[in-house]
Amino acid sequence: MLDGPSAPVIWTLLDEAVLRRAVGGPQVMAEQLHKIADLAGSRRIRLHVLPYRVGAHPLMESLLTLMSFEDSAPVAYVDAYETGRLMDDPALVSACQTAYALALSDALSQQESLALVRAAAEDHAHDQQ
Repeated sequence: MLDGPSAPVIWTLLDEAVLRRAVGGPQVMAEQLHKIADLAGSRRIRLHVLPYRVGAHPLMESLLTLMSFEDSAPVAYVDAYETGRLMDDPALVSACQTAYALALSDALSQQESLALVRAAAEDHAHDQQ
């Protein structure tokens, strides 16, 4: 999906907690974070990390996916515990876009984010020893 001429542009904004919480064990985390770093390093995704020092931010409570299309209006999808909601109301989509933009403005640069992901992967790799 990330290869070829019609590959989507994917911007990913991750909370630092995603990098630190060991889900599946240290080996799984190290492998997954190395894969994410490789994708970001190859420019297949645009990666930013919201560091812990930011504190609370508008996207903490759920997963937000913003989608833009060439031939239709943008939509937002919010995924939370045992629920999900697709929004196409322009006012709601705009509010989601604003929340994302505000969070992104507090995030690390691409280079800093990539370095943090790689460091977290190494931390998990060392934890498995």
